[in-house]
Amino acid sequence: MTALRLSPTGATARRVYGLGALAGVLFGYDNGIIAAAILFIPRDLPLTPLQKGMVVSATVVGAMAGSLAGGPAADRLGRKRILMVAGAVFAAGALGAGLASTVEVLVGFRFVLGIAIGIASVLAPIYLAEMAPARDRGVITSLNQCTIIVGTALAGAIGFGLAFTGAWRAMLLIAVAPAVALIVGLIGAPDTPRSLIRRGHRAEGRAVLERLRPDEAGAEFAEIEAFEREQPTGPVRVRLSDPWVRRLVMLGTLLAIFQQITGINAVVYYAPTVLTDFGLSDRTALLFGFLNGLLNVVTIVVVLRSRVVDRRGRKPVLLAGLIGMSVALCALGAAACGLPTGSVALLVIAIAAFVLFTNTFSATWGPVLWVVLAEIFPLAIRGTAMAVVIVFTWLTDFSVSLTFPVFTDLVGAGPVFFAYAAAGVVIFPIVWWVVPETKGRSLESLEHEFHSGRGRLRRNR
Repeated sequence: MTALRLSPTGATARRVYGLGALAGVLFGYDNGIIAAAILFIPRDLPLTPLQKGMVVSATVVGAMAGSLAGGPAADRLGRKRILMVAGAVFAAGALGAGLASTVEVLVGFRFVLGIAIGIASVLAPIYLAEMAPARDRGVITSLNQCTIIVGTALAGAIGFGLAFTGAWRAMLLIAVAPAVALIVGLIGAPDTPRSLIRRGHRAEGRAVLERLRPDEAGAEFAEIEAFEREQPTGPVRVRLSDPWVRRLVMLGTLLAIFQQITGINAVVYYAPTVLTDFGLSDRTALLFGFLNGLLNVVTIVVVLRSRVVDRRGRKPVLLAGLIGMSVALCALGAAACGLPTGSVALLVIAIAAFVLFTNTFSATWGPVLWVVLAEIFPLAIRGTAMAVVIVFTWLTDFSVSLTFPVFTDLVGAGPVFFAYAAAGVVIFPIVWWVVPETKGRSLESLEHEFHSGRGRLRRNR
């Protein structure tokens, strides 16, 4: 990814990819910081177990609304413009949550933050995938997950650093700065070539391609234009009702649900709480979150540098991830059920299992889900189709995050982690059979194959 000038404002290819991924930093930070803040919020705003679940999961409800609104809006108005809207909503939500005077206000502004997270979850991977060349699309689209992990790691670092004062308001307010940076950075950045061409700005779309990759721009522009001329017109709901599109939406929905029912966000939100229940102090649990966040960043960087998603393919990485995550959760469930609270063995196994689980997720289902979703849907309704699918991501996330403290209170943490592990076992053969391989193909060629039926959703594709 060489530094190529994209516009008179001095935007570069690296800057474009960086800005597309910066939304992931905000996603990760605002999603992850609540794990630390929730330990200290009750000192100022007393919380019942249900209210605690509402504070944590309010962003998830907002993310459903943001996904549904952001995807269709991006199809009509462009990717860049709606990402800028997301930046403004991120800033407003962080400011309001950090200054909240009541539980109700806090929940309300966490909902606003969720709207921004929902928009970012749809548009950041699309923006990156549509900017990237086919040969590097897996790596570049994975930057979204990389920066989500960076944001989560920053949340862990800041949460630990501020734990000594319990300054949960500062934890939330810090997110205003990167939100403003996203808005300012996008002012001079281009929209994606495919979005521009689709919306009738062909000359501008070609100019972006020529500055991104001048040696390939002519052929890529011709392919996009030729494909665009062949596309049928009609309302979005009609396009979504096409049988081949419905199959892709069903596939994306299954993958989105699968990612969440393995328990990732229960771990992101509640790992410090679980470790304190197992016998660690608040500060030590947050120190673990910080150090594990750093390790997750190292893991995703190694994955990106090794180009495993583009070399090995999407499906093998997903399958490997299910094995690693299920093993970790089984170990965690067995330790929670069989070892006494506060024992060294329980703490060692729990920490090791959390490390294995989160780092496996960071290397596999974290980045690869967003890569696959950004690749499989037709250009004309890509934002809308992504929005429909990602609503199910957030709906499942909401169910997990809201019910985790309730279920652990009823049956204990061990059986809950066993249930997440069992979900991974059930998911494995489904992924093996239905997920197509998309590595190394242009987005237009993938769409043509899915439309023609040659890219059927079965094991040998």
